[in-house]
Amino acid sequence: MREIKKVAVLGASGNMGSLSGGIFAQAGIEVIFFARTKEKAEKGMQKAIGQARSDVLRNYIIPETYEALEKYLPEVDWIFEGLAEDMSIKNQYFDIVDKYRKKGSIVSTVSSGLSIEAMAEGRSEDFQAHFMGTHFYNPPAKLPANELIFHPKNSDELKKFVYDFCEKKLRRVNIITNNTPAFAGNRVGFQFLNEAAIYAIEHGPELVDYLLGPYTGRAMAPLSTIDLVGLDVHKAIVDNVYEKTNDERHDTWKMPDYMHKMMERGQLGWKAGAKGGFFKRDENKQKLVLNIETGQHEPAKKVKVDWVEQAKAYIHDGSYQQAIDLIKTAEGKEADIVRHFILGYISYSFHRIGEVTPEEDSIHGIDRVMSFGFSWLPPSGWVDLLGGPKETIALIEKANLPVPESLKKMPEEKICRIPEITRFLNGR
Repeated sequence: MREIKKVAVLGASGNMGSLSGGIFAQAGIEVIFFARTKEKAEKGMQKAIGQARSDVLRNYIIPETYEALEKYLPEVDWIFEGLAEDMSIKNQYFDIVDKYRKKGSIVSTVSSGLSIEAMAEGRSEDFQAHFMGTHFYNPPAKLPANELIFHPKNSDELKKFVYDFCEKKLRRVNIITNNTPAFAGNRVGFQFLNEAAIYAIEHGPELVDYLLGPYTGRAMAPLSTIDLVGLDVHKAIVDNVYEKTNDERHDTWKMPDYMHKMMERGQLGWKAGAKGGFFKRDENKQKLVLNIETGQHEPAKKVKVDWVEQAKAYIHDGSYQQAIDLIKTAEGKEADIVRHFILGYISYSFHRIGEVTPEEDSIHGIDRVMSFGFSWLPPSGWVDLLGGPKETIALIEKANLPVPESLKKMPEEKICRIPEITRFLNGR
């Protein structure tokens, strides 16, 4: 019977490697943290300890350098790869893994969108038979979603073991995902984010983030999310999808030219420190906003729109249906923008059924990854709140957006299985 007693984490100095490795350690499993230096591996261990808020994890984590891979790989039951999102770097280490791993050990990648089959190509039969994607979301302690992307050569027995282990031992919310660019969550989420960046050209970053903020069912406004993720990571994801797909919203995947200029100036977001991204704070902690034309940051104007403030107040008071009705009926260009994005999110999500997740999962796999991976109100939750499929279809048509066939086939009854969806609406 298969057991997971020891795990190796490659790339344990980075956030995804260290925090994901920490999830294994929190389950009482011995984990070896591999990094370029022992000091970096120890820093990764400190991140894992900080995530768990428990120094007990120190008893389960062994910091090591990559020079020790030959020693430890034959002993471990699972090799969890959390290296940079670069195929050449991953291939370099997978060569070593394939050479020294014991037969039957699981090898998984935390890649957020690179092809699983391409990463395993040319490797041993046993490597391919035990290789898969386990895309944890960051930070995994708060976002329990786990996209499972199985290799065609994985056995049914292995798939069941990994699914059950991740769910029961690691407390992950599993989403079976097809091997498509950006998988499920990032395919849906980054379409929204990149289109918001396109809208910022005409309307400015401050207004776009204000209109599409937490009251519309997301933990963080879209351009602020790009700042958090980093423009470099955003570029890697949207470029990959733009190059390798051609869906009904393909034009929304092209990263705007001004964002390339931001990257040239080092304005990558939070990771850039004083250079910032779309937003930053000055020495007095005052919020500054990027002027797209000049490339400079200017004091925020603190924009407000009356109906948005009223919708927030309704949400704050728990009058959710009144807030939804206001979003549906408000007039003006700002209201049109809000509806375009909410309805576009629904349309794009339902169009992806069968492409990014199995057809038999209907919308529910996408619902789970958007709820537990992004902390966004799930797309079918929006359909329920807006009044059901027929009402939502009428709104989508009015907004001149493509209507998914899958939505037309939905029954006129409650669709969403995620409990308490109004918790995603925040009136702050």
